[in-house]
Formats: sequence, C-alpha cells, structure tokens
Amino acid sequence: MESKKRKFKRYLEEVIIPETTPKEKLDELLMPIVEYAYSIMPSKLFRYRECSERQFDAFYNDRIFAVNAQMFNDPYDSLIRYNKDYLFDTIKQGSSLDAIKKLRDDLNKGGHLPEMWNSLFGEERTKFIENIICNASDEFLDKQKSIFESNKKEFFNNIDTIFRHAENFLRRNTFIACFSETVKSITMWSHYADSHNGFVLEYDFKNQKSQCDICDKKDTCNDKVTHYIYPVIYDTKRYDGTSFVESYLGKYLGLNVYIRDMMFYTKASLHKSPQWQYEKEWRMFLNKNNSAGLSNLCIKIRPIAIYYGYGISAINKKILHEMAKEKGLKEYQMYIDTQSEKYSMTYRKI
Repeated sequence: MESKKRKFKRYLEEVIIPETTPKEKLDELLMPIVEYAYSIMPSKLFRYRECSERQFDAFYNDRIFAVNAQMFNDPYDSLIRYNKDYLFDTIKQGSSLDAIKKLRDDLNKGGHLPEMWNSLFGEERTKFIENIICNASDEFLDKQKSIFESNKKEFFNNIDTIFRHAENFLRRNTFIACFSETVKSITMWSHYADSHNGFVLEYDFKNQKSQCDICDKKDTCNDKVTHYIYPVIYDTKRYDGTSFVESYLGKYLGLNVYIRDMMFYTKASLHKSPQWQYEKEWRMFLNKNNSAGLSNLCIKIRPIAIYYGYGISAINKKILHEMAKEKGLKEYQMYIDTQSEKYSMTYRKI
C-alpha cells in the first residue's frame, strides 16, 4: 500500500488546476487522481466517534460532517510553509526602478512578460500590463517610484499580517471528514472515540453513493455538495505553499491576480507528519457553492456497520443498537483478547 500511496503523491503533484479553469474542464483534470485514489481505496474505511447527542443524530440521519482543519488536534494540519525571504526579494527586485526600465526595454525589443504573469493575471490582463510598461516614460516611472518609496516602510510593516492571513486561509476554508483504514488501533479508539467509550462506523465508499450523487437535480442544484476521498501523505517535509501565498498577497493588494493551482487546498491538507502515520488516514473533502464562512459542510451516506467501544456504557450501546437495527447494519463489539501477544483491539460480531 505504501508504494501505491507514493504513486498517488506523484499523480497529485502533477495535477495543476489554475483558478481560470472552466468548470466543464475540472472533472477532466481531476480524473487521474480521482481514479487512482479509487483504485487503491480499501473496501472498508472507518470513522471514530464519541457518544453524544450530536453524534447520535448524525448517525441516525446518515450524515457525515466535514469541518475546518483549524478544529483538528494537529496545529500543523493544513498549515502551509512558504519562503518569506523569496517573497520579500521578489517584491524588492520587481519594484526597483532599474528592473522596471530594463523590463520595458526588453518588451520594446520584442520580448514578453514571463509565463508566470499569465498564470497570475490571465492572458488578457498580462497583455494590458505589457502595453502600459512598454509605453511608460522615464518621467512616469520615476514618479511611480517615488510614490512607492514613500509608502514602502508602511507596506513592509503590514506585509507580515498579510502573510499570517495566508498561512491560515486554507485551514479556514477547507472542509474535511477523516477516516481510517483500521478499526483495531488502540490509539485511535483512545483519541477519537472517547477512550474506547465511543463507537466506530464502517463505510464502503466504493459501492455507496451520496444523496447528492443520486438526486435528479444534481447537475443544476446550487446546494449540491461534491466530495472526493484521498489518502493522506505522510512526509517529513511540509507542503510548500510559496506560490499560493504569492497569489494571495497579490489579491490582498487589490491586484487582478489568479491562483495558479486551486489544488493548493487539497495538497496542503493531505500532507501530514509521519508522527501521525499510525492513523492510516483517508480524507473526504466536501465542496459547495458559497461555503465561505461556514463552520462545516454535511453529506448523507449510510454506513454499513457499527463497532461498539470496549468500554461503551450499556445505555449508549442500547441507543445505538436500536438505530443500527432499524438501519439493518452489521454490529460488532470490540474487546481485548487477553491471550494474544499483540497490542491490538479485536472484535466479534453481535
């Protein structure tokens, strides 16, 4: 499985979806990683839950809630790194009078702005900028330079605040539901199922569809929730989001720039420290129109089985059992095999 996940990582890195990509082309660009992730997805994925009224209600109504990464227990989750020195140097060099005059002269000799400008501003906007630079006189550039210099100190004092906004942007605007390949992890039961007093739901995403997928209005409904499921990449190096921060900075400053790769959201959220490797995690990403500012998104998919924690109370087990029976789910009880030499939870069918 690890070799397959490394291959998935390569596929993920190769997928680039500019912000200007037409909606009708999104599926085509996503297809390589969606299909490969589906091909290596286990037939069973598990979701650890604690016993609470909210979780009981979600179970009864077949709801899976996806929340922002800022609610997770890992402070590094979906938190990008970026090269601040590179960004400062780029701003300083690009705004120098000599650099702008040299660029103007090169353009007037038949040159063009670097391809990066097209990805940042779009082809039409880039041509407009080229035209302005080509026709800029020394007097005009000198004047613009003096204006920039007078505001430079304030600008660089404020830019750190912009960087901090960018650092947490993905954590606030990505909706994730977490699953595991295993139901036998002592640590997972301890951390995510109330120290073995909760329960786990089993899903078969290869053979189950969401309510939105089977709805007749799925192609026209503005409230449609789409979902993608990918394996987490455990890596010693954090995800480099320098290019995203560069685009974010431009947008914050009011420039008509585009994000070069809208997969930044997914790529940053799929990179985690190897210290979390025991979770064997897969992540479901939910998307919906006009979801900015929401605390969560929800999708309806029915589980196929329930596992009761080793220490679950009799009353909570009874409540869950009645709902599981109504749904026709398989039921299992977790227990400790005192005769086994392994530190691993096991289960028996009820």
